Amino acid sequence: MSEADTRAETDAEVEGEPEPEGQSFTGQGLNRVEDHRILTGRAEYVHDISPEGCLEMGLVRTTRAHAEIRDIDTSAAEAHPECALVLTGEDIAAEYNPMPCGLTEMSEWALAKEKVHFAGEPVALVVAEDRYVVEDIVDLVDVRYDGLDPVVDAVAAREDETVIHEDVGTNVPDSEELRFGDPEGAFAAADTVVEGEYSWGRISGVPLETGGAVAEYDPDADTFHIDANMQLHTLVDNTVFETLGYDAEDVRIEVPPDVGGSFGTKIAMHRYMCLTAMASQQLDGTPVKYVEDRVENLQGGDMHSSDREYTVRVAVDDDGTVRGFDFEFLDDFGAFPRYPINQVLKPLAVLTNGYDVEHVRYSYDLVLTNKTSQTAYRGFGVDPHLYALEMALDEAARELGVDPYDFRQINFIPPGSMPYTLPSKNIYDSGDYPAALERIRETVEEAEVCEGGLLDPDVVESRREAGKYRGVAYTLHIEPGVSGADWTNRQRSDRDDLSERDREDVAELPEHLRAEVLEDGTVRAYLATDSSGQGHQTLVSQLLADELGVLPSDIEVDYLDSVDAPTEYGSAASRMAVMLSGAAAGLGDRMVEQFERLAADHWGVGTAAVTYREGTVTRQDGPETLSLADLAALDTDREESLTRASYDYQHPATELEDFDEALARKLPVYPTAAFAANAPIVEVDVATGEVELLKFYSLRDCGTQLNPVIVEGQSHGGLAQGIGAALIEEFGYDDRGQPQSVTLFDYLLPSTTNVPEMVLEHSETPSPFTVTGAKGTGEGGMIDGPAAIASSINRALEPFDVVVDEIPATANRLRRQLRDQGE
Repeated sequence: MSEADTRAETDAEVEGEPEPEGQSFTGQGLNRVEDHRILTGRAEYVHDISPEGCLEMGLVRTTRAHAEIRDIDTSAAEAHPECALVLTGEDIAAEYNPMPCGLTEMSEWALAKEKVHFAGEPVALVVAEDRYVVEDIVDLVDVRYDGLDPVVDAVAAREDETVIHEDVGTNVPDSEELRFGDPEGAFAAADTVVEGEYSWGRISGVPLETGGAVAEYDPDADTFHIDANMQLHTLVDNTVFETLGYDAEDVRIEVPPDVGGSFGTKIAMHRYMCLTAMASQQLDGTPVKYVEDRVENLQGGDMHSSDREYTVRVAVDDDGTVRGFDFEFLDDFGAFPRYPINQVLKPLAVLTNGYDVEHVRYSYDLVLTNKTSQTAYRGFGVDPHLYALEMALDEAARELGVDPYDFRQINFIPPGSMPYTLPSKNIYDSGDYPAALERIRETVEEAEVCEGGLLDPDVVESRREAGKYRGVAYTLHIEPGVSGADWTNRQRSDRDDLSERDREDVAELPEHLRAEVLEDGTVRAYLATDSSGQGHQTLVSQLLADELGVLPSDIEVDYLDSVDAPTEYGSAASRMAVMLSGAAAGLGDRMVEQFERLAADHWGVGTAAVTYREGTVTRQDGPETLSLADLAALDTDREESLTRASYDYQHPATELEDFDEALARKLPVYPTAAFAANAPIVEVDVATGEVELLKFYSLRDCGTQLNPVIVEGQSHGGLAQGIGAALIEEFGYDDRGQPQSVTLFDYLLPSTTNVPEMVLEHSETPSPFTVTGAKGTGEGGMIDGPAAIASSINRALEPFDVVVDEIPATANRLRRQLRDQGE
């Protein structure tokens, strides 16, 4: 996008902007600057990028879940007059490297070699001028297989009767058991132990924009340039340059300013980037483009996520006090443990949710099956953990005969205990959980437990007579935010050595932000992270405008590619609002200091004699002033530029000694704890098992809201995804490993037909750990929605003693539970 376009759209967004005098833009609900170009059709996505002479790539994908490759006959494809290139796994293995996996002892070829491991795995690539022709040529590649028994059930896979990767020798390449406090003692001393088994179905994000990459090899410089809608392009770019066999500086990855959604799913799209780059190199630098179609995205797009089986035990006393938890689960990772695998560990950051419980056992098995590989998805493994935990608490409340609301209130962390250290050594920064739950209950009872309300007792009774059971549950869920980076390679570390680490061994990644003053006095900032719709440009323009005392329309925001940007964590883990606000504050201070130095040098006075304020440096002993444009002109010929600056904001947990133990032991570090108190009202048809979500009440707290419009949008979008996960979404497989959800007729998404009216209220409990008091909010809704909806279903079906034991809670599953309870 041109500088003129960027400036024009920014001006359009801030029309009528108030003057900066005494005005803070941070905290205001300014419209997103990104939206103008998106809504006017001027946004450029990776799908729009087509360099001159660009060819199209297609993939030959196997239909087998598990088989040895006997032969690949490419002769007919190569004979096609419009075929430019065909490559197989054996071809790329001769010149390139396998792709890194999430565990160091495993790797994966970008094209299957010798064996296929899941239906949809690519076995060959084809390049031609036109994608339609490419698809015709793909059909000419003849692959013959020797079939192998597929491994589909994760529980059975642990028995290793059929091992998917013989060189690994097991289908359970990683497992860990962690004990905090004295869980054995807690369970032995408890009055009651309640146990439940719960399943979390394989779901994921299905972004509007599928994965895509455009690669161009430069034979003269022996370098690559790749445009791709990858997430975390400065953190996981090693999955590309290591596979190609090049140094990082030789593989430039650029992400467009506009990406049509990711939610974590585009972290693991390096296969496409590697293959287009390989193809371009084999074609002596001809650009090559690949874009998934929707079936490819759903079937074999390396974007499925958590698929878990839980056993949860709760140790509880007769007075309702929870003494301890025991979590044991297996996570079906599909055919390869693709990076990132640490979603099995992130729940440790919210181990006991909002409950004051100190004795916990946490155990997992990472299991491989012949399914599409798993990657990250919004919530990153916390959502199934909170679901299983809350279902177990509902069962415990029933066992004790205690109202679930009262049961939760008894066990909440008292507000006076904040900041609160979890057994797993992460720390919650702030919050009053009992008050939040009380507030949401009061809101619902006032609005709905009344004449004409959805929970009017007469209405509820009449609906029951018709076989429709209504209910609402009041639950609270924590959203951990601002992940540290050091803990994320715990599974690649020697865990026996972690107890010997100290704080000095910790290596965290800061947030990088840089800016320069342009000739006309506007400021251009550069983000080192990528975005997939979160509004980073808007936030930085607001934050930096406040720091420099100018208008947001005076701040242009651009992005750095993987070579120009330093390695940093990037846009994930509910972290960017906090990290960008810290980086903007530091960068603003540095730029003001440099402006004053530049002006003082020009006037031949000390810096104490000048003052920068609202875009102008003033000389205190005279009338002279210098605008930002004046400063840019003065800075033109200087050896050291003073109108350019960069700043690296250190992760906030590194400044706090209380996090030292978690950091040193590589336990998940998330220094902000946003939270939501939810009350979805549901109605269940007990004849069919169908669930209708009537209204969703939610009180949400992400600390200081930097931009309430963005927060509201994140909340609505996250809850919509949570509704889909709770009720309708699932990537199913049959017993031969064949995917059952390969179109949007099969994989159902939330829409206006099943997303109800949302009544959202926002409170602000500022974080004491962050510069602005903000907390992360990027994963909310998806994290808390499914557990909240399941608890409301439990409440509605309380007369039948049904607790939701599978997500999604589809009609057939609930009907089966109701039928089983009636037998």
